[in-house]
Amino acid sequence: IRSTIKSLPKNPNKLLEKGWKETTPVSMSQNTTSKMYTNKDGLSIRYDKGDASQGGYGGKDHYHVLNPNSTGKHDYYLDKNGNPVPKNSKASHIIP
Repeated sequence: IRSTIKSLPKNPNKLLEKGWKETTPVSMSQNTTSKMYTNKDGLSIRYDKGDASQGGYGGKDHYHVLNPNSTGKHDYYLDKNGNPVPKNSKASHIIP
């Protein structure tokens, strides 16, 4: 998982070229610009397009890697090193 996280592309369309599938839920696509992708191993990531009008991570393109072993909000995502981190934590934002 760690090598996958380290090699996330700036352009999420490159994921499709690497065999990932777009798995964005309808409710997410209707309410946000975020996209979900899942690889053949079942690892899911969310890509959030930055919005220059927002500060912090909201202004930058970034990913969130869903923790496949999550038991709740306290370990919902993985950080850039593959360690479990809480939902809404700074460490959950991975800049490609």
